[in-house]
Amino acid sequence: MSLLTDSQKTDITNYVNMYRAKNQAPPLSWDSNIYNESQAWAQNLKSQHLIQHSGNTSYGENLAFFQGYGNDNVMLIKKAIDAWYAEIALYDFNKPEFSETTGHFTALVWVASTKFGIGISTDYTTNESYIVMNLSPAGNYTGEFAQNVLPLSSGTQTTPSGSNVAVPLAPKLQTHKRILFQKLYNIVYAVGSNQPKSVIIGIVNSIIHDVNGYSDF
Repeated sequence: MSLLTDSQKTDITNYVNMYRAKNQAPPLSWDSNIYNESQAWAQNLKSQHLIQHSGNTSYGENLAFFQGYGNDNVMLIKKAIDAWYAEIALYDFNKPEFSETTGHFTALVWVASTKFGIGISTDYTTNESYIVMNLSPAGNYTGEFAQNVLPLSSGTQTTPSGSNVAVPLAPKLQTHKRILFQKLYNIVYAVGSNQPKSVIIGIVNSIIHDVNGYSDF
């Protein structure tokens, strides 16, 4: 059974395509089969309390992990999309190539991809959320970045404005600190459990995104 309603899937699809349009990429369509596989892997990650790629070479795969952000599925998914796209700040369009620090961003805006699905699974005891996005055809192929990761359209900002920003309503400063400390702990845990470098980089990018998004820090 799907955790997302049809209207939520449409909302998420529009959000993904809003970001793709910034980099002149055509819109993606939601694919039920990809969603089901993404959802199954998200549930598997939650059951193991683990962050790792599925190894399914049929798709390009982005992962995200959050803790302490509640259980609003759409908000959490949008927050993951924000974090992935925020890697644009580290991408050098003059040297179009793969980097572990920008791989989520390049997969998200890869021109040749045409369809996608996103799954999410939350452990309500620990308040941990695992998010899996799969895209088809897969991107991030060596030698194909110049034609698939395009620069921003003229006059386009890298971040959405106003109510479109997928972050919670600004809490008190103490809550900000708690979330920051939790994410720092997540880095320590990821290093200690030999998680892939891409996972650690993703957590760091998430911290950077949050710090930039809150003026109270």
